[in-house]
Amino acid sequence: MQKKLVSILALLLTAVLVVGCNTSDKTGDSDAQQNEPSNTAADQKPSGDDTAGESNEEEEDTPASNDTNTEDASKQPQQDVKYVQNGVDKTEKATESASVDQSYKLQQLPGFTLTQEEPGKDMLVSNDDDEVFMRIETIEASQSSFEEVKTTMQDYMNAVGETVALTAEELTAFKDVQNIEGYVVDFDTEKVIGVVLEKDGLITKLTIHDNDEQDLTDAMLNMAATISKK
Repeated sequence: MQKKLVSILALLLTAVLVVGCNTSDKTGDSDAQQNEPSNTAADQKPSGDDTAGESNEEEEDTPASNDTNTEDASKQPQQDVKYVQNGVDKTEKATESASVDQSYKLQQLPGFTLTQEEPGKDMLVSNDDDEVFMRIETIEASQSSFEEVKTTMQDYMNAVGETVALTAEELTAFKDVQNIEGYVVDFDTEKVIGVVLEKDGLITKLTIHDNDEQDLTDAMLNMAATISKK
């Protein structure tokens, strides 16, 4: 009889333990499931905040970059350049430009583009007519002489046509030069001008091609008058 009671008690105790374990497992699983959505939401929210933060930083950086570019452009040296075109007196703001491989800079008027034709030769070209331009060649006075450069210019102009010397009045744009000479060859509606000048240890040879429609010779000569060493 006692053995039966002991057996019954043992069975009851085992049943209680099994039920308790199952209940604990279910409770743990339930708690884990409840925690998972909370953790997922927490993980997603910072991601959204980080993206918004990066977007705001990009938006703030863009205006700063634009301000810097505007400021740099405003710091470029500018100068009023006066000239006559088709009988009309004009004054425009010119901006300093520098040659890519030659040792000079000049004040460049709007409506022109300064490009390298080949090493040692630049072209200042009209944006309205690419057949209107000024070729610019500079040579250090220590490497040549004014007379030598003038001779090469005369040879070129004589090959173009019948030359006429430019007067001192036609070259008044050039100030404080040690030496200067110029020539022109006139055609029906076009002309070619050659000028050689020496200033501040730099010998400059200019070749201008112009036509009656554009009439930009005076503008190009006045820009050439601003040429100086970098």
